[in-house]
Amino acid sequence: MKHSMQKVYYARLNRMQICSAYKDIRNQTLKKFFYRVLYPLTRPFYLISLILNTIMACLVAIIISQLERKGNLAHYVGKFWSLLNIFLSGTRLTIKGKEKINKNLTYIVMSNHQSLFDVWALIGKIPLQLRWLVKSEIRKMPIFGYTLERIGHVYIDRKNRKGVSISLEAASRKIKKGTSVIIFPEGTRSEDGHLLKFRMGGATIALKSGIPILPVTVNGSRFVLPKNTLALMPGKIEIVVGDVIDPSGYDENHKYELMEKIRSAIEKNLDLEYGKLT
Repeated sequence: MKHSMQKVYYARLNRMQICSAYKDIRNQTLKKFFYRVLYPLTRPFYLISLILNTIMACLVAIIISQLERKGNLAHYVGKFWSLLNIFLSGTRLTIKGKEKINKNLTYIVMSNHQSLFDVWALIGKIPLQLRWLVKSEIRKMPIFGYTLERIGHVYIDRKNRKGVSISLEAASRKIKKGTSVIIFPEGTRSEDGHLLKFRMGGATIALKSGIPILPVTVNGSRFVLPKNTLALMPGKIEIVVGDVIDPSGYDENHKYELMEKIRSAIEKNLDLEYGKLT
């Protein structure tokens, strides 16, 4: 009798395992079908939507910037535009460590850079008045380039050493007036998510202004929109806010040590597997 019951038990267990394996295979097949077949069909519609809502957001921001020249109100247009396009892409966005940010203070925000979505993610979730150091080539983009200038973002010509110096000075002045600045110290997007060599511009601004540095890590964005591709995929992006770094203990002779501390703070929260599509 006991032996018979064991046979029944193991038979049921096997059926349950088979059913579970079948469900896993079915779910994986449906997921692959969605990511590889269905979602790519939506990309043209997303691109059209992006173009239209960008034009609308730019026009609204330009009008508002005529009324409020600091760009603070227009910044909220950019925040709404950023969150809207992340939502429309089907991407989930979260932030950790938000409590470390004092909304009444000004920061130099430094972040890693994996995707164009990093910009939207940071504008959308960091509760500060933010301006960017933007490469000068973007200024040539119709409407968009002018809008960024009206809001108060700082263009930087990386090919011209004198131009870089002037841009860093402009960023320092903006910070001293109470506006936080975001910098990607890598200068370009990383394809594999590993940190690239950091440029010294951020450390220079921090030493000149004495403003605290807020290290931020973005995870998952490279799976949503990889570098040099339009292969947009719905995914998840995580922003992790690190501990604030005070630059007052450093001087020009120790700016490399300061930048290494910033790099370590960003790398500490880097998760190369976060948001990976399976």
